[in-house]
Amino acid sequence: MAEFPPDDERIDELTTLQSIYPELVLDFDHPPIPTARIELPVAPEKPLPVVCDSDSSVRNLSHLPPLIIDIILSEGYPTERAPTFNLTADPPWLPDRVLEQLMEKGHALWEEYGGMQMLFAYLSFLEESARTAFGAADSARDGVLKLPDTLRTPMLELNEKLGKELFDKGTYDCGICLEPKKGGACHRIRHCGHVFCKACLQDYYNNCIKEGDVNNVKCLSPDCGKTGDVKVDRKKKDRLLSPKELLQIPLELETVKRYAQIKRKKKIESDPTIVFCPRKWCQGAMRTEKYPKITDVSQMDESDIEDGEPVAAPKATDQEIKFRGAPNTDRLVICEDCSLAFCKVCLAPWHGDFERCINREQKDLTEEDQASLNYILKNTSPCPTCSVPCSKSYGCNHMTCFQCKTHFCYLCGAWLQPENPYGHFNNKKNKACFQRLMDGAMGDQANGEIRFGGRRGAEQEAEFWEQEALRIQMEELGG
Repeated sequence: MAEFPPDDERIDELTTLQSIYPELVLDFDHPPIPTARIELPVAPEKPLPVVCDSDSSVRNLSHLPPLIIDIILSEGYPTERAPTFNLTADPPWLPDRVLEQLMEKGHALWEEYGGMQMLFAYLSFLEESARTAFGAADSARDGVLKLPDTLRTPMLELNEKLGKELFDKGTYDCGICLEPKKGGACHRIRHCGHVFCKACLQDYYNNCIKEGDVNNVKCLSPDCGKTGDVKVDRKKKDRLLSPKELLQIPLELETVKRYAQIKRKKKIESDPTIVFCPRKWCQGAMRTEKYPKITDVSQMDESDIEDGEPVAAPKATDQEIKFRGAPNTDRLVICEDCSLAFCKVCLAPWHGDFERCINREQKDLTEEDQASLNYILKNTSPCPTCSVPCSKSYGCNHMTCFQCKTHFCYLCGAWLQPENPYGHFNNKKNKACFQRLMDGAMGDQANGEIRFGGRRGAEQEAEFWEQEALRIQMEELGG
């Protein structure tokens, strides 16, 4: 540095610039040309949409690789010669045309300033441009920046790393316990950005998964996803957290496995095209690519079909059901658990394509199957929308179906308005349920006989008269 003149304007400008940008690295060891380097963070105000060559899914990145700026001040700067700027990014995510435009802007600024010092103005311009990712998406096709596959992994990893570092430094109010917590003790829900402390999330999600209530493993903010339009919000399904995100909170691996298995089981059971193994000791589902067996939950990062609603499966037509026994139809299925090959129509072990078979009917049920069906009819109230059987252990008679979120009356099975479900129990026209909101508050088994309506009431009445007829018959025989 001693070889530079003491009144060199270049040295003075770079030293002053370093006081503003402490991260600026100066190099005065190679006179007569001083140089400097600075890495400019790139965190656009609006996430940059990117897509890779072999992956059509768009990823929105909030943190991008920094822009590396090399500044070279030749003799004659600033009055006679323009500074030289060399801009790069590592990994190289910015298109060459964008980098060239940014470097040309530096030369244009020097001309605009009329041979005066302009390094601070140029860095200020680059900082401002970084808020829009230097217009990389604006100049790209359809507003999405296309990257080669080699950049996909490093870009995603860097985005996650920088985002976490910034988040950990902040302080946030937990949306559950309402206490301020450091970012390292909190988790930000990926799809909506709401923040909760990890301890509260672990307590709640562990309990939900333990009880099998996987449809409530979602953001706990009451306003999450709400638009303000009651009709729209009523139809909108909650978005569930992915297994990969639960592991990041973190939840125990076995707990997350249970969560993924229950979700898969619910989807399979709600799909009318899935049949189950006829072996009583197995009863596993048929193999299907629609619901592949879970092998590694740490890689399950789907953003959902995981929205809490059953997968919409195509219903078989009457013609398909009638003629499934004909040749060239797909009747052969294999159990995913015991590998039994059987016919999906008659449930018998596989008999070949050319043997005609028919669907199993009610009379073909085993004694055990019939006993289970009778118990369900007698002791549960079905959801009026999806027919899932419901049994109450405690609470009022306003029910919400776990499967489809329908509001209904536990006593008579009627649909209830989500905005005013309790009006049903205050309406004198509903004679069977009027002022009976808390009937059986301690559960079906704790309050003796409860009068029901609908299908369950019919089963209850039929059983009563059957027992009454038996009592009268016994009295006559005794008399």
